[in-house]
Amino acid sequence: MPAFDATQESARDYDVRSHEHELRMVGRYRLAAPRDGSLLQPLANACWRAACFEWRLRRDAEAVRRLLGEAARALAQGFTRRRAGFDPNPEQFVLGLHTALAAREFDAFNALATSDPNLRTGALREARAFRGSPGHFHLAEGYALVARSLAERTPLPAHAAVESLTAALSATGREWWERQFTDALDAAWRMSEHEAVCLLLGAVAARLTEFSPARGRARSGERDEELTREFARVVDDTLQRLEKFAASDVNHHPKLYLWLPGIALCALAGSAGLPTPWLSQRHASRAPGYARLPPELLGSADA
Repeated sequence: MPAFDATQESARDYDVRSHEHELRMVGRYRLAAPRDGSLLQPLANACWRAACFEWRLRRDAEAVRRLLGEAARALAQGFTRRRAGFDPNPEQFVLGLHTALAAREFDAFNALATSDPNLRTGALREARAFRGSPGHFHLAEGYALVARSLAERTPLPAHAAVESLTAALSATGREWWERQFTDALDAAWRMSEHEAVCLLLGAVAARLTEFSPARGRARSGERDEELTREFARVVDDTLQRLEKFAASDVNHHPKLYLWLPGIALCALAGSAGLPTPWLSQRHASRAPGYARLPPELLGSADA
């Protein structure tokens, strides 16, 4: 009989209690959000947290997708309907697209992708949060353009996305992250994740500027291989940084039980036509960090 591990038992108790708490909050926000737009963001974030605990405890992929899908629908409603009380900040717009892709919530994905550009940009600029971080605005706009290119099957928005994502990489410097997150490890990880998302979206945008993802269209094998290698390299590097951060930081980060951006952007890459066999190779070799991208939650989000 294995020895009793008090640390593991305590961690599981924490996960169970937290899972129950987040599901209670989801229920409360779900009931109140139709009357109060300010609760759409808390609803989405509670769904995201509950999904992470759901995976940790039960590894139920469908339950995780249901929760992430609810988050995506809530955020899409806030951004497209301009609900009173909703603060349309760029981080939440990015979260909306992440959760829509991860959940295969295509209606929410298309609603965010094809929302009127002037309305979307104006809403983001009005946001109370992140006003001092132009990089977040450029990232949100670049992500929207990549999504629009895929949703509408046209390369034109992807060309503009390349410019937005390039700006997102340089617009927010290290000092901004260090002011926002006083813990140096946390600041370094947040900056690394921001850069990774920009680079991954940049690889997808480059794919969409040159080739249609429509089925049956001929592809350039060499160019696809180049973009796939870059995409896989960024995922490898980022997950290794994430593992080091999670091992060295004294704070607990339940949202990192799963790396949501990686799940979403791997699905996006597959839908854009980038080959994905490297993912199964990484899982087969148990590459560092890939447990945070479970195969059950990956796949093509054929938006």
